[in-house]
Amino acid sequence: MLMLEEYVYPYRTKPYISIAIPSSIVSESPDPREKVRKIGYIGRASAIFRVEEIFIYMDDSEENLNYIYELLSYLEIPPYLRRKLVPYKPSLRYVGLLPPLKTPHHVRREIFNTNLREGVVIDSNDIRSIIDIGLDKKGVAYGRYIPRGSRVTVKIVREQRDVYIVDIVDEKEIDIYWGYKVYRFKSMKEMLEYSIKNSYIVIGASKKGQPLYCLESEIKDILSGDKRIVIVFGGPRLDIDEIAVNEGIDIYRYSRYIINFIPRQGVESVRTEEAIFAVLSLINYLREQNIMCEKQK
Repeated sequence: MLMLEEYVYPYRTKPYISIAIPSSIVSESPDPREKVRKIGYIGRASAIFRVEEIFIYMDDSEENLNYIYELLSYLEIPPYLRRKLVPYKPSLRYVGLLPPLKTPHHVRREIFNTNLREGVVIDSNDIRSIIDIGLDKKGVAYGRYIPRGSRVTVKIVREQRDVYIVDIVDEKEIDIYWGYKVYRFKSMKEMLEYSIKNSYIVIGASKKGQPLYCLESEIKDILSGDKRIVIVFGGPRLDIDEIAVNEGIDIYRYSRYIINFIPRQGVESVRTEEAIFAVLSLINYLREQNIMCEKQK
């Protein structure tokens, strides 16, 4: 019988899920505060459902592309490191409206029972590096030089007088969910070609696709593997196939499936941030169902 903590603990679970969103998601929000809130919802959805990567592809303006990238990247940084890592700029004026992520690398380490911590190097030489890890004492890593201002992930090994002795950790080796990475692309085509080149399984989310219930067994099979999956979303004006046509490409050539995750939607259109919550909740259900059923065998 599974203990409760076995499946509520936020392990990184393969296959890793990424999402791709268009830069036009903020185009219909003239109020900058509303833009920030919209981006915040996407960041929260990504964190809730343990999205590993957020791809932003440009379908309208480079200004929107960079704006979304900056805010999602800022949101992912632990609050205690933001002022140290990100200089103020006008685009960050309303970041106070962003919701807290509360992911394992943002909160007190006791909450998720981990000795892992994010930090920024404040001094370093060939013998040791001093790291601000947002606690009452600094972290000290011996044996390597790390440039000042670098963001690092550390594991607290032990407490020693007025410091914590830490080891530098490769994020790829962490088994707990540790937030998302943000990438930007000049076009949908560039994003799709990057995905195919790196062996992602591409799934398009569109009301023109096949209903999920017709493909459930196939999607569950994909979710039982260890490949990376990227789910592509359209924008407020154009669906993914229409964005692809504008770029002179065929979305069906790149996608393993085009799926309607919200059949018989009761509204004229589903906003991208709403679709992300709906799609990721269904993907998470199917993925976790695979994991739990396998553990119970």
